[in-house]
Amino acid sequence: MIDRVVFPFRGAELGGSHIAAFTLGEALQAQGGVVCVIVCPANTLIEREAQRLGFQTVASGEAPTGSNSVVTDMLWASRRRDVLNRASNDARDVVVHCSDINTLRSWGLAAKLAALKVVYHHHALNRLVWPPHLVSLAYADAVVGVSDATVRKVRGWRSDAVKELNPFLLDLSIDRGKARSDLLEEYGWSPDSRVVGWVGNFWKRKRPLFFLEVAAELYRRDGRYRFVMFGRDGDHSRKELTGLAQQLGLAGTVALPGFRQPAELNIACLDLLLAPAPQEPFGRTLVEAILLGTPVAATSGAGHSEILAAWGGGELLDPAATPLQMAGVCERILQDSGRVTLPAPARRAIAEQLEPQQHAARMMDIYANATRRDSKPANATAQTEGGYR
Repeated sequence: MIDRVVFPFRGAELGGSHIAAFTLGEALQAQGGVVCVIVCPANTLIEREAQRLGFQTVASGEAPTGSNSVVTDMLWASRRRDVLNRASNDARDVVVHCSDINTLRSWGLAAKLAALKVVYHHHALNRLVWPPHLVSLAYADAVVGVSDATVRKVRGWRSDAVKELNPFLLDLSIDRGKARSDLLEEYGWSPDSRVVGWVGNFWKRKRPLFFLEVAAELYRRDGRYRFVMFGRDGDHSRKELTGLAQQLGLAGTVALPGFRQPAELNIACLDLLLAPAPQEPFGRTLVEAILLGTPVAATSGAGHSEILAAWGGGELLDPAATPLQMAGVCERILQDSGRVTLPAPARRAIAEQLEPQQHAARMMDIYANATRRDSKPANATAQTEGGYR
């Protein structure tokens, strides 16, 4: 029986993998008998959110970082081992759950020094060719991918990798009409506005600049369009995006309110979610939009294609499409959004598939296999490739 799951993190800001880990952690603790501990840099948003959710936290004693050093990973291994031992608190069966390859590099060796089992949850599409990354895969007693695309990326090195979709816990009772009217009132926009939104941090790979180019084309076609971009600074800042919006003739039509919670409200208030990232490992925001009944226009590839092929809820366009072409897809969807959105019973059925308690039960099986010395981590209860149950 697993007593404790330790989730180490290295950065400062929240992202999809953190939300997935926290959702899993809450479900594990709700089942009883499992304590989840978050190890992270002190005084960060990750630490504050973990504490808000009631998790035990242990300060890693390190500054937030997004990069690795082979030398640092080796020199700090014993110190990190001691941190994991504090987080374990003498529990008998402990699993260290790493949610990205750099965290596995940093904390996997420390976990092995502490004689703890490691589960690696692959959330990325990066090519696993860098030798330190490949070495770190050997630390994992089980490997899980969040989509067919992520599993394929890692299976060349770990044939035992299995797929397990991230869990979702959303308030499906949210009144989209009220959420929309609240947004319009906040920004003084007319009730007949057509609200197109972005939800995600402003990383180059997600293409926020492309979003604004599409926005400019939509606004040229119809002055009722308004745009809202929920997210934090990444490669691009809110200040930079505000300046670009002005250059594109969108002054007064684009709102950048930052990151807000609950995430459901950010999506429920939209007439359309535009997700132009061409290579999302899974696409958490797309799933949330589908569940809430917000239509989606997205760039095809990897997770986006898997999600819409499995469930519907929107339209895809080739990554090479121009802003003009994407604007055309947006307009077509908005002319008859009921054509792409799913009826309430279908959305509830998908929500049940992604229910955190079911996800937690499957992960407990994976953890249990990982703790057996003679186990092979493949797990019959995990979701098989192509299977969206």
